[in-house]
Amino acid sequence: MLSSRKALPAVSTTPKLRVGIAGAVRGGGFIAGLREESDRAELVAVYDPIAASREAFAATNDVAVVCESFEHLLDHVDLVILASPQQHHTPQAIAALARDIHVLSEVPAAVSLDQATALVAAVRRSNAQYMMSENYGYIRENLIVREMVREGALGDLYYGEGEYLHEMKSWHTTPAGDPTWRHFWQVGRDGITYPTHSLGPLLQWFDDRVISVSCVGTGRHTDPEHELQDTTILLARTAKGRLLRLRFDLLSNRPELYAYYSVQGTGGAYEAARTVNSEAVVYLNGRSPEGVWEPLAKYADLYMPHRYKLGGSADTHWGSDAWPIRDFIESIVTGTRPEIDVYAALDMTLPGLLSEYSIAQNGAWVHVPNPRFFTAGIGVDPSRESPLA
Repeated sequence: MLSSRKALPAVSTTPKLRVGIAGAVRGGGFIAGLREESDRAELVAVYDPIAASREAFAATNDVAVVCESFEHLLDHVDLVILASPQQHHTPQAIAALARDIHVLSEVPAAVSLDQATALVAAVRRSNAQYMMSENYGYIRENLIVREMVREGALGDLYYGEGEYLHEMKSWHTTPAGDPTWRHFWQVGRDGITYPTHSLGPLLQWFDDRVISVSCVGTGRHTDPEHELQDTTILLARTAKGRLLRLRFDLLSNRPELYAYYSVQGTGGAYEAARTVNSEAVVYLNGRSPEGVWEPLAKYADLYMPHRYKLGGSADTHWGSDAWPIRDFIESIVTGTRPEIDVYAALDMTLPGLLSEYSIAQNGAWVHVPNPRFFTAGIGVDPSRESPLA
């Protein structure tokens, strides 16, 4: 005899991921995403070297454990978000991965080639997952373009541009006049010292990696005491023979334009908005009126991925900040490869590091290594990818 009672829904017995944030100031951008994932993850701990910052963050976001060291933070978490200054991303990631703690790192992934090789080794040896949180790929317009490209609407892409123009002179010193970490790591070096916001979306659209770069600069005019030139330009050749151009500027006196992109393909072109008074436009050969740009928004309903229409937030960066942590949690729970794993992260990071070698040689073309062939973690040491025979 069949029972008339309805089956009860399955109750998940999987414990929530315990999440910790290193870096109270920038860590706030992940709160909206964590709230949307409250059934699978819980923010339990925070660390910041400045006591007042970590205490204020904990009080504002109802965080139970306030840590006085990064090691203390790792004692309490399954997943750590690295919202620290960029020179700490790799060392902190290595420490967490060594304890099989998942890592979501802010950008860039590393600040030197030595760090990059060490990071690859740490990921290979760990049972945990690593992802870089390049949020600009999640900007609404960029998601639409990504799907247009994947569906072939722009044909075969062969040229792309990305620009990050963000006057940040007031960020380079404290109110007392002392240099901040940005004073050295972003304007104390010459080249494209913060590359991933411009390059990341382009590499996702092109499904490609950079193999060589040439970088030149304008000279030092606005703040000549800094090593970084006012504007630097990077030309990049990709493995598939495409050409990319990046423009980078943290010093010039101008309003910001830090999310501009342009792509050209055999089937059409895309141009992001250049100012607050303009709009993103697209031209699809054979679909758009002949010789007429159309608003990208016209194609939003057709191409905006359904997943990213849900759970919108009012956080910064045009609502993109919530999605990296949400996608990373999904990859951990399902055991799938993260959207921006260590190799994709370094594909976005290494061209900036190599630009420093190029600009020091007056724009000479410099080879960009493929992180997939780094021997760190393989060589004479066993790893998950290449265990000892």
